[in-house]
Amino acid sequence: MIRIKPLERRMVPQFVLVHLSCFKETYWGIYPEEVFEVREQKKTERMEHIMKRIEVPSNYFYYALYDDFTIIGILIFSIIKGVGVLDAIYLKKNYQRRGYGTSMIREMEKVFQSHGVWEYSVFVSSLISANDFFVKKHGVFRVEDEISIHGKDYMEKEYVVKVGDNLE
Repeated sequence: MIRIKPLERRMVPQFVLVHLSCFKETYWGIYPEEVFEVREQKKTERMEHIMKRIEVPSNYFYYALYDDFTIIGILIFSIIKGVGVLDAIYLKKNYQRRGYGTSMIREMEKVFQSHGVWEYSVFVSSLISANDFFVKKHGVFRVEDEISIHGKDYMEKEYVVKVGDNLE
């Protein structure tokens, strides 16, 4: 049974491993290999960081998409000073293009609505197809900006999306 729910402490290691593998699948060939090596080296630190954030209520939200008891997707979002941000959304490859990503976005938007947030920003590498999803969702392109990852510069696009807009 596939379901999405807030991340539980005991599932943090699996969550981080899925995040690492999906990030690598998405950005392999775009970012240099050292980016993936550094992320792998810091996975324990990342697990501890997430555990602290889910133990004490914060502005960050961690959700996992499960197929039975296996995490198949991750969702990280935040509300900082009343502004919503989609920080990360990843699905394992064999679960993509089946509506699960849209279900995760819907869940995030419910949380945003419950906190009075009616639009959110998402930052997407200019080099990946996720841009198409946010354009289709009526995301309004705000800016393309340069980001630095381990000393190399990459372009990233920011979209602003209205909560509940065009999820069909």
